[in-house]
Amino acid sequence: MGYISIDSSTSSTTIIVFDEKLKIKKKFQKEHKQIFTPEGYVEHDLNEIYKNLIDLMRLASQIESNPKFISLTNQRETFALFDKETGRPVHNAIVWQCTRGQKYCDEIINNPSISNRITQKTGLKANSFFSASKLQWVLNNKPEIKKGIDNGSILFGTIDTYLIYRLSNCQNYITDTTNASRTLLFNCLENKWDEDLMSIFEITKSIPLPIVKSSSDHFGDSDFDKCFSKKIPIIGVVGDAQGSFFGNFCFSEGDTKITTGTGFNIQTNIGKKFTIDKNSFTSLAYTKGNENYYSLECLSSFAGATISWLKNNLRIIDNANESEELSKKVNSSEGVYLIPAFTGLGPPFWKPKARASFFGINASTNKYHIIRASLESVAFQMVVYMESLKNSKNINFHNIVVDGGMVKNDLFLQIIADLLRTEIKVPIIEEMSSYGSLLMGIQKNQQIGDLEELKNFKIDQKVIKPQLNSRIKGSYDGWKDTIHKHFMR
Repeated sequence: MGYISIDSSTSSTTIIVFDEKLKIKKKFQKEHKQIFTPEGYVEHDLNEIYKNLIDLMRLASQIESNPKFISLTNQRETFALFDKETGRPVHNAIVWQCTRGQKYCDEIINNPSISNRITQKTGLKANSFFSASKLQWVLNNKPEIKKGIDNGSILFGTIDTYLIYRLSNCQNYITDTTNASRTLLFNCLENKWDEDLMSIFEITKSIPLPIVKSSSDHFGDSDFDKCFSKKIPIIGVVGDAQGSFFGNFCFSEGDTKITTGTGFNIQTNIGKKFTIDKNSFTSLAYTKGNENYYSLECLSSFAGATISWLKNNLRIIDNANESEELSKKVNSSEGVYLIPAFTGLGPPFWKPKARASFFGINASTNKYHIIRASLESVAFQMVVYMESLKNSKNINFHNIVVDGGMVKNDLFLQIIADLLRTEIKVPIIEEMSSYGSLLMGIQKNQQIGDLEELKNFKIDQKVIKPQLNSRIKGSYDGWKDTIHKHFMR
């Protein structure tokens, strides 16, 4: 008997079949539409996501007809509104990228007392990235949905909640701590829905909210619309970033995971102490027994997106792989710097109105310098944040793991290792969020109390060793000087 893991991400649904030794036997994937409304809002078709899941599970069940359990990881912050009786959606999913709640967040930010209350309870900041302000928008703009929410006939939940509710024939209205913690409605110190937070976002305390469990728990049973001859337990449910964090065994203080994709996500283990940092979110990383473990988290919208910009907008590369190959055509960027503030400069600079700029271009600059400067800028953003965290919190980054799409770029990884002067570890599989949810399921299924015992299941890693590289250090210093000179006055 093997295992099956579901990854319901922002762009697609992926189902992975693992054998008994946790080796991948087969992977199935299907994308879903990205819906952009005339107002610029971002949505997903929840029926499409559910149908894709069932279609893929039919294929997976032909490989593994009797899995021990099925685990689930999902895009965080995105939420669903669905009918209590049928489980069917009453509105498209409202995606984490959507900014329809920004007005409410701006009002909160302008009231430091309220803003501070949110941060002290959630570790997060009032930002439309999270669910609550967008739910507030729905309540103020969709009277028929507000009526249903108020009388309990319409339910709210993150993607895990919606999927499990439908899969369990509307029996299990449930979520895990990591997904609940991204709504701005969940108290991450007391592990409960918080009436004060709900009142801030004008959400009545009488509305139903899902039961919250630890990620390493049993969330219900399903035959997945008759994909299986019997009901299979759903064990191990986690938000995707925390799933990757867990799957990469970031269990000790200072352990850091960098996930690269369209943007990047950096999480650093800070143990059981709920610590607030001005340059980071404080995230509920996982629970062990009745204790929470937290991480400091940095988010950026542009990592792989910078490379896509070179391909789709500037048209100076044909595919992402060329960013490494063509960068190596020159020894350095020769003083050319990209400040990748496409949506503002994030931590530790916090200049939301800044815009992307090239500096240092002269008559000898060619496309290779532009490409290399762009690739370097992605690594520089990560390093400058981690340096600021090390200085402000005295964190020792002794274990750094990088996963996601950009790990195929060895030059990019080498730049990070050289600048941080430490080894970088890269897992040999890409599906680390799914692997993390699977490990959480195994923790419950095998009644494992000590996380050290899970290390028997640790994924092999490639190691990138740091090298002395004065050229890249000079480029990094020049990049920082350019930011301070032109953006920080």
